[in-house]
Order: sequence, then structure tokens, then C-alpha cells
Amino acid sequence: MEVSTLTNVAFWGASAMTLGFALIVVTQRDVFRAAIALAGSFLGVGILYFVLSAEFVGVVQILVYVGAISVLMAFAVMFIQDVTLGSRPVKGRLVGAAVAVLILAAVAFTAVNTDWATMDDITDPVAIAALTEGYVEIGTGDDATVAITAPEGTTQLVVENGGVLVDSTGALGVLLIREYVLAFEIIGLLLVATLIGGLLLMRNPGPDSEAAAEEKADADAEAAGSEASV
Repeated sequence: MEVSTLTNVAFWGASAMTLGFALIVVTQRDVFRAAIALAGSFLGVGILYFVLSAEFVGVVQILVYVGAISVLMAFAVMFIQDVTLGSRPVKGRLVGAAVAVLILAAVAFTAVNTDWATMDDITDPVAIAALTEGYVEIGTGDDATVAITAPEGTTQLVVENGGVLVDSTGALGVLLIREYVLAFEIIGLLLVATLIGGLLLMRNPGPDSEAAAEEKADADAEAAGSEASV
């Protein structure tokens, strides 16, 4: 199965968009602008899912991350922290940079040493049909077999499925609510904990910010007193 030039352009464009906005997130001092850039990075990931024929995951990515989490973070920053002051410097930057470099090296090593296969490398007709046209499951449990069409006169249970690259929404839904429901719920709890932790970090300005706020309040009071005396 040949990949069109438009698909290649969309893939590399979405990849550059994702990485570019992610770079802005980690280098931008303004927290509000960083949150907007994070939404752009999430949108690029969603476009990549569409390019890879995973429309359901792409829609969920845009609805949940771009339309909900990123907007929530932006509003939290607007209402809780003074965005004009930028984000406070954090400790352990060298450790974080070292961990990021190690993760990048591990991902690059895996990408280079993985034997990536394409559709043209697949020769099994059943596998090609399962990916593109459709397939049937014959039997139940461990004795189930996969074929392009069911044999005539079979008495076993036959379940027809669409191609994985054509319609995988139903299969993903079954996996999420059956086999991977625990992992699905744990991810939800982690996202909630992350949001709560981010809100708590933004609500605690720290001693330096408190001292600066007190000095600003004292300066405003002195200015108001001098204007009143005049």
C-alpha cells in the first residue's frame, strides 16, 4: 500500500508542529503562553493520529487534551497566578535536563534499532485483509481462528469485523472497557492528580513572591499617602 505525497507532507508537518510547540512549552517563561503552546502540541499529536488512520484516538486527543485539559490549565493560570511575572525558577534543572537527555537517547536508540515494517512487507493475505478490508473470527476462546471469509456450513460462532485501518473504534472501545479498564481508570486518576498538583504549585507563590507583593503594597500605600497629603 503506497503512501501518498500529501500524507507524507501532513505527517512531517504535524511532527514539526508538535515538536516546535513542545519546545516553546519548556522554554517560555510566561506560563499562559506556555499553556497555549501546550494546546498546540496536543493538537499536533491529534493530527498525527489522523494521519496514521486512528481517527477515534485523534478525536479523543483533540476533545480531551486540547479542548479540556489545555483550556482548564489556561484558565487556572489566568485566575490564580500573575502571568506577567512569568513562571518561577525551579530547583533541579540540571537533573531534569540530564533525565530529558537520557530519555531522548533511549527513544532515538529504539527508533534507529527497530526493524520498521510497512504494508508492502506483509505477504499474508489474511493479515492484509484484517488491516484493510475486513476479517471474520471463527469460534470462541483460545480455539478461535481468523480468516477472510467463513467457510460454508460451519456451526461455530462467526463474528465479522471491519479492517483495523478502516474501523477500529469498536475494537478500541471493547479493549478499554474490558481488558484495560484498570489502566484506563489509573490514567484518569493520574491526570486529576497532575491538575491538582499544578493548581497547588500555582497557588503557592513562595517567599520571594510574597516579599515582592508586600513591598509593592507598601509602595502603593506610601504613594497614596503622599498624594493625600498633597
